[in-house]
Amino acid sequence: MKMDLAKLVAGLSPTWAAFLTDWDRSLRSGNYPPTTRYNYLLAAAQLCRYLTDHTSQPGGREAVATPTAVTRRHVEEFQAWMVQTRSASTALNKHKSLQQLGLDP
Repeated sequence: MKMDLAKLVAGLSPTWAAFLTDWDRSLRSGNYPPTTRYNYLLAAAQLCRYLTDHTSQPGGREAVATPTAVTRRHVEEFQAWMVQTRSASTALNKHKSLQQLGLDP
């Protein structure tokens, strides 16, 4: 599986795109398989897109302009939305992927 990182981060803020690019480099250096890297990075990109469109905390989009601004509440909102809009197994997969990033509620 050949992953297109540029496509995965397209439309994300430059800060998020750089963060995910750096994380991919770290995953590659850890010899993670391409499918695992893709799943991890996809979950983080989906979190970013969700927060950009749906965040309910004060500050809106500015509150999630950078991955370091993401709070437990943000991740819990994303997970609740995943459970409501996707299958249970997909929601669990996203949860496990975000755990690898350290974004575990």
